[in-house]
Amino acid sequence: MNQRQESARADMYGSRARIGYTSPPLTTEVFPYEFYKIVPAGVTLVVTSLAIVVRSKDEVDQSYDISMRAAREMAAAGCDIVVLGGVPINLSRGAANAEQIILDLEAELKVKVATSASAQAAAAKALGCKKVVVAQPYEAKDTDRIAGYATHFGCEVLGATGWGSPFNQIGRIPRHAAIDMGRALMKQYPDADSILFPSPHWPTAGALDVLEREFGVNCMSAHQAIVWDALRRCGVNDRIDGFGRLFREF
Repeated sequence: MNQRQESARADMYGSRARIGYTSPPLTTEVFPYEFYKIVPAGVTLVVTSLAIVVRSKDEVDQSYDISMRAAREMAAAGCDIVVLGGVPINLSRGAANAEQIILDLEAELKVKVATSASAQAAAAKALGCKKVVVAQPYEAKDTDRIAGYATHFGCEVLGATGWGSPFNQIGRIPRHAAIDMGRALMKQYPDADSILFPSPHWPTAGALDVLEREFGVNCMSAHQAIVWDALRRCGVNDRIDGFGRLFREF
């Protein structure tokens, strides 16, 4: 980077890091709101919404294809990292394929690449999450499937619950929902060492510190893990208070 480019970069909103994210919900609301509550100045979000409304197989397949194109466009736009959102999308063609996609895209695009799944696996490993309970925002019929993703992060699931929201209504979930579900799960499964909050598209940021202090456990949300992993991989190593041990200590 020459002196002129360095000067221009220093005067950009994303002077420290520009984080690209392919966001599964066609209507994306909570992710960017909580992103900017957490990140330090000089970090920006470059977001592309995919095609998920009800999470049908056709939507997942379509979103996978859109995310591949979006990754290439984000790299062309100069993003420092591209995060492919949506664990169901990430794993739709197999866990091994999801890992290979990261390697292939990094080689092709010459930028860092991550997935929601890889970010959560990295965060769970850093925190030492082993015996977990899972609080998810969607309908009860989705609980077992969504909780099962924790096994990909090296965790044993002791119990899980769902808030009951349709996918296209998650922006309406109240901020107390994550706290209420976390408390209920810890009372039911006191041997858990961690509370996981899948899906980065409902309000979880305000629950992390509250529940960690109250129960002495790790709290890891998908949103927190994605943002933490992206920041650290871009060399933004600020210790950030207010959003869980992950940001404070790692």
